[in-house]
Amino acid sequence: MIIHGDCLTEMQRLIDEGVKVDAVVTDPPYHMISIVKRFGKKDSAEAKCAPFAKMSRGFMGKEWDGGDIAFRAETWELCFELLKAGGHLIAFSGSRTYHRMAVAIEDAGFDIRDQIMWIYGSGFPKSHNIGKKIEGLEGWGTALKPAHEPIVLARKPISEKSIAG
Repeated sequence: MIIHGDCLTEMQRLIDEGVKVDAVVTDPPYHMISIVKRFGKKDSAEAKCAPFAKMSRGFMGKEWDGGDIAFRAETWELCFELLKAGGHLIAFSGSRTYHRMAVAIEDAGFDIRDQIMWIYGSGFPKSHNIGKKIEGLEGWGTALKPAHEPIVLARKPISEKSIAG
């Protein structure tokens, strides 16, 4: 079943209707928003120099990547309540923000079972030399380009010692 709507509203609606599911698979925003917000001073100006200008607008320059929904335990508590005992959660994340999401999932009551990696088959990790565009900063590079996306594999605890019969 595919439901189109705000995930928090729709999960709460399903919970209120008594629905229980076997698994939740999600790819929430990675929150790779504004480097100014993450690293700058409170009143810092917006970045104007490439590639910082693009990074200041969110993942791949997209503003929908804002907010902190994946870092809030309340988000994952809804998933937890919606799942049957022993149900699994699979949640994609960005390489630089995975840890924040994994902690929020654990704080919601899930057992982190493992980490899966989505490895990109095209391209290699690389650094962009912004020194070519900024006078006086020759050889100054940015972070590596991620070549993977980490995925949280978590399970709602079960009372039995084994999931086998």
